[in-house]
Amino acid sequence: MCLGIPMQVIEVHETYALCEGRNGRQVINTMLVDRVEVGQWLMTFLDAGREVIDAERAALVNAALDGLQAVSEGGEVDLDVFFADLVNREPTLPEFLRKDKV
Repeated sequence: MCLGIPMQVIEVHETYALCEGRNGRQVINTMLVDRVEVGQWLMTFLDAGREVIDAERAALVNAALDGLQAVSEGGEVDLDVFFADLVNREPTLPEFLRKDKV
């Protein structure tokens, strides 16, 4: 399974950026995203930036990753804390899976 990790850009180079995230600093290939700037957030997979995201989305993803880590460590976990954006929200299918769009 591949998980996206949000990382914040701290240095920009021609085809890569030095980024910092939950696992420390890493060199991230930026050839799949438009030009990045210091301070921006990237969603990264396998040492490559796949999407420029905003700080709010980075925080939500990091909270969800914290929740997954807490569950994997066992014990009682209040998932509403880690997945606050999903609380009191009706689940929806992606547009391409909806019957009314076929």
